Amino acid sequence: MTRRRNTLTRRRVLQAGAALGIAGAPSVVYGQSKARITIVGGGFGGAAVAKHLRMLDNTLDVTIIEPNPDYVTCPHSNEVIAGLATMADITVSYGRLAQAYGVRFLRDEVRAVDTTRRKITLGSGSVMDYDRLVLAPGVEMRLDAIEGYNAAALEKMPHAWKAGPQTALLRRQLEAMPDGGTVIVAPPINPSRCPPGPYERASLIAHYLKTHKPKSKILIFDAKDTFPHQETFQSVWDSLYPGMIDWYAASSGGTITKVDPAAMTVTTEFGAQKGNVINIIPQQRAPQFLIDASLVDPWGWCPIEPRTLESTLTRHVSIVGDAANGVVMAKSA
Repeated sequence: MTRRRNTLTRRRVLQAGAALGIAGAPSVVYGQSKARITIVGGGFGGAAVAKHLRMLDNTLDVTIIEPNPDYVTCPHSNEVIAGLATMADITVSYGRLAQAYGVRFLRDEVRAVDTTRRKITLGSGSVMDYDRLVLAPGVEMRLDAIEGYNAAALEKMPHAWKAGPQTALLRRQLEAMPDGGTVIVAPPINPSRCPPGPYERASLIAHYLKTHKPKSKILIFDAKDTFPHQETFQSVWDSLYPGMIDWYAASSGGTITKVDPAAMTVTTEFGAQKGNVINIIPQQRAPQFLIDASLVDPWGWCPIEPRTLESTLTRHVSIVGDAANGVVMAKSA
């Protein structure tokens, strides 16, 4: 069998650029000057874009703006919570992107984006220019959606929906919980990051409890009436963890309207329920700086053209990952 050489031609570069709307930028002239591509966010979406742009054209000046020194992956973070993996197992260095692909890294936060002037204001106070912008900032937790759930409450009722310190905190709480205790998991309404994730988490917590604290209970208070792969999850729960997991749909009193971190209680229409460990996964939306830049729809997400991933609200800006509303694309890495 003859293998075709996978060469990087100008046509392929332009095709790849067009997929992100890059080739249409009047300030980007391939072969004549370096195009400054700025990517906000170094998660799965941002890192993949950076790597493949540099692979297709190593003359591109690709910079990722990312506040964290390493990437802690949300996939497999539930295994850390259940004691099946460590934080080191899900921590990935950005070194290879820089060394192997020549991607620049700027460790900072984005405070504001001016898509008209093509400028980014950073947390450090500096302002940088770009030719093309790729936004991959992930999601922001809505801490205003449930009464009593705020930044202070995170230390007692972690969401652990962004992997890192919250993941480790939830793990420690499970370890400290007595046998016979109650774990409360509260999935959010859709759209949200990784819709099956809360139920995977409940399953893995059940595995840990069955092994180490078999008298314990898991209560899932859901803001929805259905969830992905529901029949499979519930069948497995009945088979492997009989009597350990109770799921309450929104229409059956599952919606949490209030939390009290000091008392470690959640309130539904049927009253207050105390938990030893309470995992509130709040509603989500695109980060605030995208809202301020008028890049979101009325539901708090960034509408994009699915074919090109370009924002439908402004030109020369591509949005990838969980912040985007691509209609047919799930919010899952």
